[in-house]
Amino acid sequence: MNRKRLLMAGLAMSFVLLLTSAAQAISMSFTASGTGGDGPESASATVTTGAGTVTVMLSSLITNPTAAGQLVSGIQINLGGGVPAMASLASASGTTINIAPGGAVTPGGAITHWGATVSSGTIFLATAGTGAPGGSPINLIIGTAATYPAANSSITNRNPQIQGTGTFNLTTAGVTATTPITSVVFEFGTGPDSTLPGVPVPEPTSLLLAGTALVGLGGVWRRMRSQKRALAAV
Repeated sequence: MNRKRLLMAGLAMSFVLLLTSAAQAISMSFTASGTGGDGPESASATVTTGAGTVTVMLSSLITNPTAAGQLVSGIQINLGGGVPAMASLASASGTTINIAPGGAVTPGGAITHWGATVSSGTIFLATAGTGAPGGSPINLIIGTAATYPAANSSITNRNPQIQGTGTFNLTTAGVTATTPITSVVFEFGTGPDSTLPGVPVPEPTSLLLAGTALVGLGGVWRRMRSQKRALAAV
């Protein structure tokens, strides 16, 4: 009986360790959709913590916006396990475009107008508002499309735009690879003009790892039962 209990405890501990390992290795993804002063807004983000880093893949999902208030201009990130001491933007990458009146698209220049900071325990990554460089915001994120016929001058006067997704690498003192992401808030427009809370998206990889752990533990349990029956039959 004692041996059986020890084996069961070992199996339970292995299962917990597998799930913990999966959770630590997986980034958190979020989405948000709503309506602001300029119309529909929708965004997504994947946030990954590392040793002294936070990586953010930030996307706009509105493909034919009317005004800049519908474009993604920042994200607020809250972490568990303590407040980071500081945050700064190490690098930014993504496809940039210039949008002409009428919606025609040409290649854009470098991403130059994003910044990051920590305020009241929250990481702000933005091209407008808290954390952003000074001056008129540019490099807002717009959904991917061939042309943007509905775009008014609030969009076409803020070139270049980031098309689809921007990837931002932040230096964040005090953050580790196991620091959890607890919540995000998406920012839209040049003020920013509006915000939407992010809704967590289950990670397929995490679910797969958890399922694999369960299958593996089930197999061990079946083998144990088969061995017990074989010994009883002798």
